[in-house]
Amino acid sequence: MDLLKSDGSIITCSSGTGSNSAISVIRLSGFKDIKFFSNYINIDSLKPRYAHFCQLLFKNNVIDEIIAIYYPAPNSFTGENILELNVHGNRLNVEKIINLFIKEEGFKSALPGEFTYRALKNNKLNLSQVEGLDLLLNANSDFILNQGFSLLSGSLQDEYLKLQKAYIKHLSSIEMSIDFMEDVGEENANKLLNDSHDELKNIIESLFKKINRQSTSLLKPDIVLFGDPNSGKSSLFNKLLSEDRSIITDIKGTTRDYISEDYRIKDVFFSLIDTAGIRKTSDKVEKFGVERSIDKVIKAFYKVLVINPLDYDENNLKTYLSYSPDCIVFTHEDKIQDSYIDLFKKIIGPIEPVQKSGPIGANKTSGPIEPNIQNGPIGADSCFLISTFNPSDNFFSNINDLVYIKYESIINNQPIVLDRHKEILFSLSDQFEEYSKLLKSESDISIISSELTSLGNCISELIGIVSPNDVLHNIFDNFCIGK
Repeated sequence: MDLLKSDGSIITCSSGTGSNSAISVIRLSGFKDIKFFSNYINIDSLKPRYAHFCQLLFKNNVIDEIIAIYYPAPNSFTGENILELNVHGNRLNVEKIINLFIKEEGFKSALPGEFTYRALKNNKLNLSQVEGLDLLLNANSDFILNQGFSLLSGSLQDEYLKLQKAYIKHLSSIEMSIDFMEDVGEENANKLLNDSHDELKNIIESLFKKINRQSTSLLKPDIVLFGDPNSGKSSLFNKLLSEDRSIITDIKGTTRDYISEDYRIKDVFFSLIDTAGIRKTSDKVEKFGVERSIDKVIKAFYKVLVINPLDYDENNLKTYLSYSPDCIVFTHEDKIQDSYIDLFKKIIGPIEPVQKSGPIGANKTSGPIEPNIQNGPIGADSCFLISTFNPSDNFFSNINDLVYIKYESIINNQPIVLDRHKEILFSLSDQFEEYSKLLKSESDISIISSELTSLGNCISELIGIVSPNDVLHNIFDNFCIGK
């Protein structure tokens, strides 16, 4: 069934059926009248928006003791009549009640997001609020949770509406210049035109500053470990997870595709990724895995280059550095000779370790290396770490801190994370720049007015007035059953 053709009566368990629980919420929407349920519950005392304790009956037999809440249209989440049944949460009981209404009364099982789509269709939510609900339901951190709520509650939408208001004001000044120039005078008309243009410009620039080209990864930030085969990536991956998740052998190419696991740092869930060792290979499967690994590295939120100084490819190393790693980890540190340090000074800039961990023991600690890398090829924000295959907890804290510092530095700017919003704002900024040039060079006000229309289309799409079907499908694909 196509979600965008949703109609009829629907039913689902909004609280999920993954496990038994004390209470489960069954939600029914789209029925014509509450009298429809007169054979199942006592509807005479069912006051709208009040919890009503009653028995659920079928053919005069008690099925369950429930709490029923009735939300009449249009004052409900979907804008339709809704009945919520709080039933005992044994999964068999929940399925029995849902199947009863499907079999006996013709209800359909709701698709993921179908309740929310009906709310959108019936103007109970706008498109941005729907996207906010999606963020709220799938948030991986407090920041994403808060941004989802901001969209759902309309806070960010208010900024977009402010943008639309400024656009309409500027459009009005254009129309005034066309139709009422003689009435308001040329000087006054030009002032209104320029003032409204500057106001629109300031709002667009303010929104554009909230866009970070990396911020899409904030929805599920990737920490990617990459480097040569047998450099120690999988060992580091397992140590970070505190479990033997990746297979470790002396055979190069053991990891043939990337492996991903959830990894929590403070209040944020990241995706920790162990990639296939990057090398030229004639093995088709490994070659495909290497290509996928390189793609992961390029798109990663945080890139950890892992180097075995006893066995590395110098040409590969130069390529790795071009990916701008956020930090570099040297494995097998207990075997590093000064000659290796000298070699790396030539390749990646000066390295002045604060301390060398050596084989970790009771009096040994592993810590960050603080190099003078102002002129180094990997950027001033990079950091070098030294580890062994048995590093201390302090070593892992250093990596976690570095990742979180980068994450925190981005979210402090309150970036807009939704791809759709970002793409529109990028397009809006580019179009406005071209429009501003035209405004200065073109004297024909009717041509200016025509060009301004494209800006209006962008703003309408941002607000959600324009909702292409593919956009809706993309949004609702992420929804869970019951919403």
